[in-house]
Amino acid sequence: MAADLLIGQAPSAEGAARLAEQYAVCPHVHLIAAFGTMLVGVWYLPEEKRWWLRLVAEHPQVTLGLLRAAVYHTDAAAYPETPVRVLEKCEGPLAPCGSDCRACDHAPGSDDEAPCSGCPALGLVA
Repeated sequence: MAADLLIGQAPSAEGAARLAEQYAVCPHVHLIAAFGTMLVGVWYLPEEKRWWLRLVAEHPQVTLGLLRAAVYHTDAAAYPETPVRVLEKCEGPLAPCGSDCRACDHAPGSDDEAPCSGCPALGLVA
């Protein structure tokens, strides 16, 4: 099972805590926490959605409002072997984290060459 580790620095401890709370409901997040101004998260993302974390690493200010961020990827997570969260579909235009994926350049139906297949919690399909 592939996993990604995000380590980022927010402008403030309050900002890091707000991001941790916001993304705690993401069905791809296995762990997310704020340690002062540091934000640490572990994501279990399918390959077609990993572009999002790469974008966070390249543009932390634009994507999450972080001062800096690093993302580390492994294709061999020892534990857990499979994600522990059950993906539940939800209603409405917003992802569980509060993002409006319809406004994204990678949204289904966009002109992007490799559009995102959408948030699995919303049931969006390209």
